[in-house]
Amino acid sequence: MTKISLITATLNCADTIEETIKSVFAQTYSDIEHIIVDGGSTDATLSKIEPWLQRCGDKIKYIEKSDKGVYEAINNGIKVATGDVVGVLHSDDFFTSADILESVARTFSDSSIDMVYGDVHFVNTDSPERVLRYYSGAWFDRKKLRYGIAPPHPSMYCRREVYLKYGLYSTDYKIAGDFDMFVRLLWKWEITARYLPIDMVTMRTGGISTRWSSRLWRNTAEKHRVLLDNGIKTSWWQVLYRYVLLLCHYSWHRSRK
Repeated sequence: MTKISLITATLNCADTIEETIKSVFAQTYSDIEHIIVDGGSTDATLSKIEPWLQRCGDKIKYIEKSDKGVYEAINNGIKVATGDVVGVLHSDDFFTSADILESVARTFSDSSIDMVYGDVHFVNTDSPERVLRYYSGAWFDRKKLRYGIAPPHPSMYCRREVYLKYGLYSTDYKIAGDFDMFVRLLWKWEITARYLPIDMVTMRTGGISTRWSSRLWRNTAEKHRVLLDNGIKTSWWQVLYRYVLLLCHYSWHRSRK
């Protein structure tokens, strides 16, 4: 079987972390480990995690380690991961259904596949049943990286050997480290990726990367820098144009419903 390591970075996530963990251990696929990397929570986060540490044994690991942000926390998780495949599940997100990891593992039975990604949807923090928008990896192609567009990061799974070969997440970026990883793996190294046509993760809005102020300014600035740092010719206007493309994507998805 393909062992899957899931990494969750936490910092004061007492309100949501238990639902995240529940969705992991509700998966029908059993060969998993859940690595929780806590950046020094001062709320009740640990008290929510402790019962699961007792209940799930070596299938769950808790690391308390000060870090420089979410990407360093993910890196710390990758360093202790023992799975063949590594994915990230944020501490305020949860799996949309119980068979997600079954689909991931089945896809990685093809030894030529290095990465898989799928779809995610965003919900209101206070009303998880209310879908705000749906982001599908179906419309992604490599050329869109030049516009700052990548597949949804919470749906991405990579072989651990890919990280060992090509490196971990850059901590030079506050909210675009995942985009940098996509650019390096898919553009620079051209690893083999496959799209899975399934809704993989339910994401609550309100995180730093989903706030419009962050998306419009900081995210654009960081993605522009990622492209230049990786030797890809671009411009501010080209990166800003992704909002036009994204609006077209959201309209396309609504029209299919």
